[in-house]
Amino acid sequence: MGKKASAQTEWKRGYRPGTFSIAASDSDEESFGVAVATGIVAVGATCPYVSDEAAVLTQSFTKTSHGSKVLSQVADGKHIETACESVLASDEHSSYRQLHGVDQDGSQFTFTGDDCVEWCGSTTGESHSVAGNMLSDDAVIDAVSDAFAETTGPLSERLLSGLEAGQEAGGDKRGKVSSALLVHAPESKLYHNLRIDAAEHPVRELRELYERARETERNLHEETARQLGSYPEEILEFGVKY
Repeated sequence: MGKKASAQTEWKRGYRPGTFSIAASDSDEESFGVAVATGIVAVGATCPYVSDEAAVLTQSFTKTSHGSKVLSQVADGKHIETACESVLASDEHSSYRQLHGVDQDGSQFTFTGDDCVEWCGSTTGESHSVAGNMLSDDAVIDAVSDAFAETTGPLSERLLSGLEAGQEAGGDKRGKVSSALLVHAPESKLYHNLRIDAAEHPVRELRELYERARETERNLHEETARQLGSYPEEILEFGVKY
């Protein structure tokens, strides 16, 4: 009984092992996005980075400046591989890092340092990269990649479906605490920047939040008209922060 109770409440202490994530692009949408789940609180505050030219995640022993530096170098004209390798080359502790992402040319990059905790590794597919560490086995990242490739619809839906597939493939065996979805698109939506900072089932709750945000987006004009009557359309173009 005591062991079961501990397993049910351990996530509240803020750390349980295991991270998996996906970075992807959609050329038709001109969008870049990432989705991630991990065993530390507030993963959305540290791991995911997107711009109108690339998507990248820094994880394992995360270094947040890696994400912003990669995006900055891509903006200066470097490919994702060159940008990531440049950032890692200046990091004396790169052997503890995972870094992966995609850019607007369809290129992908993945890196898993030799000192990342097993199981750790990565895979790539058309327009996406997937990486994970402290996982049960490679089935998790394969499931993420396959689900993303097989799902239709907007990039946000495909990313979230990939995350759910990874969870079902074993991502929850040692627990999760937080999750995040972040998308950069020409027309930003409420559901393009979502975070579950601490929860027993963060991937499930991210899906619930995503559906609620999409419903809110669908009803936004009707609700605003109900409150204000006539109104300038521009007041609802509030955008999403990155």
